[in-house]
Amino acid sequence: MRHDNPPVRLLAVCWLSLIPLLAGCHHRDGSRHDDGFRSRLAHGCRSEPDCLVLELEAQARVDRCASFCEQAEADLRASSALVARYRRHREARQAQIEAQRQSGEAAETERRRAELEAAEEARRQEEAAHAAELELAASELACAQQGDTAACDALLRYLAGAAPLDARAAQVRASHEKGQRLIAEREALRAAGEARAPGPAEAPAPARPSGAGRSGRPRPAPDEDRVCCCDGTLSPTCTYVKRGCCSHHGGVCACP
Repeated sequence: MRHDNPPVRLLAVCWLSLIPLLAGCHHRDGSRHDDGFRSRLAHGCRSEPDCLVLELEAQARVDRCASFCEQAEADLRASSALVARYRRHREARQAQIEAQRQSGEAAETERRRAELEAAEEARRQEEAAHAAELELAASELACAQQGDTAACDALLRYLAGAAPLDARAAQVRASHEKGQRLIAEREALRAAGEARAPGPAEAPAPARPSGAGRSGRPRPAPDEDRVCCCDGTLSPTCTYVKRGCCSHHGGVCACP
């Protein structure tokens, strides 16, 4: 019968348990013999996703390492630094793009605001020009047809400020001249009327002699109750004014 040696069998089990550890770590650096990770880490990465892959792999190496993992942890820090550098570059580019976008939006907003202000100013000027045109047309009508002094003065002010090539100036000038003629004619008629009106100090016309009327009939004394007719005679039938008095003598008039 074959007898096994217990110490030898125990030693063999111990060496078998050390094989995975020796396969995972070498010279206390926590790196594998042939995975090539440190070489890839030395060459760096071309983009942030590549660096993230390296960082994940470095983290896995640290998780697998059981002892003497200082080098594996250093590799993880190095890969994380690469990821952070690419992340900073990406965030800087995004911030620059965002600043350009905001600047473009601000410029577009300013452009639209300027366009709106220009359109509003044009609208106000158009309304003001339209109102001025209506006022000018009303002044022309009042001056040329009615001889309105205020309207004619408004036309004169327009002509004073009109440009030399203003096409409307000729029409306005013609309306002003017509209104001035109306004003002059009105003033002439007023002066003639004042000349014909009797003055306040003018003596009244002498009374018609009361001795006889147009028909030669003597008129009674003024203190008698008689009615005077418009043809200068006295009513032969009326002693006070009533209907039918002086019906054939031109009606009743006041006695002198």
